[in-house]
Amino acid sequence: MMPSSWQGTTTVSLPPQVNLIIYIIVWAIVIAGLFFIFQRSRSARFARWTTQDILIIAIMAVLLEVYDNLIGDQFITPIIQLIPFGHLLALNDLPYMFLLMVGIALVRKPGCATAMVFLNFILMQLFYSGSGINVLMWQYGLLQGLFVDLYLVARGGRVFTRADWTAVVDGLIMGALRAVPAVTIQSTILSPFLQGEAKTLGYIFFYSLFNLVGNGVEAAISGPLAVRIAQSVNPAATRTAEQTEAEEEEPVVPADTTLGEGSAS
Repeated sequence: MMPSSWQGTTTVSLPPQVNLIIYIIVWAIVIAGLFFIFQRSRSARFARWTTQDILIIAIMAVLLEVYDNLIGDQFITPIIQLIPFGHLLALNDLPYMFLLMVGIALVRKPGCATAMVFLNFILMQLFYSGSGINVLMWQYGLLQGLFVDLYLVARGGRVFTRADWTAVVDGLIMGALRAVPAVTIQSTILSPFLQGEAKTLGYIFFYSLFNLVGNGVEAAISGPLAVRIAQSVNPAATRTAEQTEAEEEEPVVPADTTLGEGSAS
């Protein structure tokens, strides 16, 4: 998958005590990030979650799982591995990133990315891990969506509002944030601490870099199409909270405002 000359020989192998401390710090960052996203999602800049949003999240998470561990692993990945640097660039993630961008475009509320990715991660552990749910590895599933949702918060609900170059830029950034830092933390902290698999510095650097580029470009390509799909499914999907509030406060003018003459008794 990666040339041996790129990987080097220096492995990332920290003492178990140091790994444990960093592991706890990462958990603290994840929990703090989730709490921040929850608080910001309740602000006036974002519309409240609806039953429809929850159903969309559940459906998209199942679709992500069907592709990720059934169609992708069984049919797409073996073909991608025949392409030089294809697996390293995560070319097999293109349908996954497309489905993820469609889900984000349909909901567009902080927490939607983490919910979809984490539910997909839980389903994967239940069906394919062979050992049930491993709570110790939940960080990896959460980190894939956490920074995407932080970007949604930073953009103030204006992500995927139009199917133009802004959607390309939004997709590029969210795709990169989905790949990194989750991949980097898994290689440097989670795998050595929980699985005893130490990777070299060269491997971690190039693996993270290629995933960042691959997922970023895939999400950028998918962005405008995801917006168009969201608009066709739900025309209100791309409205900002301010637009929705303005529409709700706009007075309703009767169709016929002509006053008739009064009749004398």
